[in-house]
Amino acid sequence: MTLEQIKNNVRVMFQIREVEMLKTFVEEAAALASIVLFVGMIAIWAQVIPQL
Repeated sequence: MTLEQIKNNVRVMFQIREVEMLKTFVEEAAALASIVLFVGMIAIWAQVIPQL
């Protein structure tokens, strides 16, 4: 392998890892948003139920 081929392989490896990291970040953000919405829903119901 030439030095240029090694550099290209390293670049491809980093691009693959970047995609994986971005996917993980999006999944974690979606999970956090889901938890926040769930807790918000519980807070709203906690205010509504006593009024019934």
